[in-house]
Amino acid sequence: TSGTATGTTSWSKSGISLASGSNTITVTASDSAGNSASDTLTVTYTPPDTVAPVVAIASPTSSSTYATSTGTITLSGTASDSGGVTTVTWANAANGTSGTATGTTSWSIPSIPLAEGSNALAVTAADSAGNMASAALTVTYSVPKAVADTTKPVVTIKSPTANISFSTRSSSVKLTGTASDNVGVTKVSWVNSTNGTSGTATGTTSWTVSKITLKTGTNVVTITAQDAAGNISIDTLTVTRRR
Repeated sequence: TSGTATGTTSWSKSGISLASGSNTITVTASDSAGNSASDTLTVTYTPPDTVAPVVAIASPTSSSTYATSTGTITLSGTASDSGGVTTVTWANAANGTSGTATGTTSWSIPSIPLAEGSNALAVTAADSAGNMASAALTVTYSVPKAVADTTKPVVTIKSPTANISFSTRSSSVKLTGTASDNVGVTKVSWVNSTNGTSGTATGTTSWTVSKITLKTGTNVVTITAQDAAGNISIDTLTVTRRR
C-alpha cells in the first residue's frame, strides 16, 4: 500500500493498513528539483485474538441429553484455545445455580444441583481476550418415588415366659421383650382384653411393661409393635391368675 501524506514541513498520515507480523513503512520527502530523502519505520502488528475456545463435555455423556434419578450431577470435559483457556464456568438455568470448574484444558465440576424435571446446563470456556464458547447438556432429573413400607415389625414377649401361657397368684404381671422392624419400631403398646386395661410400654426395640393388672382367672394380654408406616404385629400371652 502507498499514498500521500497530509502536509509537507509538518505532515501526517492516518489509516495505513498493516499486515500481520513485520511491516516496513518508508516515508519519502521530495522537492521541486526532484531531490528526495526517506525515513523508515518497522511496525510489528499482532492482530487481536478473535478465535473462541473449543469446549466439550465428556462425562457423564458426550450426548446432548442425559437422565438421572440423583439430585446432583458431576461433569468433566476438555477445553482448548490458541492463546490458552483462562476459565471454565458452569450454569444451570433451571435453578439459577452457577460456579467455576476445577481445571481448564481438562476440567471437572464435582456437584451441580438439579431441579426436578429438565435442567439446561451450560459449560463456558473463556480465553484472555474474552472470547467464549459454550457446551450444553440437558439433564432430566426424576425424583425417585417413595417405596411403601409394608413390612410388619416383629415383637416377642421374653419374660416372665416365652411360652404362650403363664400362671400366677399375683394381682399383676410384669412383661419384657423385644421388637424389631426393617425401618424402625415407633411404639410398643399392650392391652389386657379381660379387664379392658391398656397402655404403652417403656422402650421399643427392648421394651418393658412394669405392671399389668390381672383379674382372677384367665387374662389375655396382647403386646403390639408398630412402625412409622402403621404396620403392626402382635404377641399374646394368656395369664391365669389363681386364687
